[in-house]
Amino acid sequence: MRIDTHRFGTLELNADQLFLFPQGLVGMETLHQWALIPDPDNESVAWLQSAVRGDRALAVISPRAFFPDYRVHIGRRDLASLHLTSGSEVYIMTTVAGHVGKLTTNLRAPLLVNLDRRLGCQVITNDDRPLRQPLPTKVHSLEEPMPISQTRAA
Repeated sequence: MRIDTHRFGTLELNADQLFLFPQGLVGMETLHQWALIPDPDNESVAWLQSAVRGDRALAVISPRAFFPDYRVHIGRRDLASLHLTSGSEVYIMTTVAGHVGKLTTNLRAPLLVNLDRRLGCQVITNDDRPLRQPLPTKVHSLEEPMPISQTRAA
């Protein structure tokens, strides 16, 4: 598959390199296929690039790289679309906004990706995490997978 992007030029990707977000993302509900592209200049950042809209790419980070105590508290219903099984690997990302020197991340609406099935969803957490948490300049080492705390669906 060939994707002409504004940020990365033309990308050649196989279908198995794409992630399916069946419900889309907040504000982009009609965009379902996304590729995760590493940032060539910053190893702490990746880009979620739409497979059909070259002008749609979101900067994303692993929130635990910046906030080691970050935990996601969501209902089981929110996890259902990921088709998780015992031993499924889930990657959690948050979007980045702003400009250099004043970057923030949205800790309330993380993106969850089932790496085994290449399925993703964006959830709104059950806690009072900020929508615009300023990013510190120091990145922490990630040596363990990010735990997901499940709560009962309301």
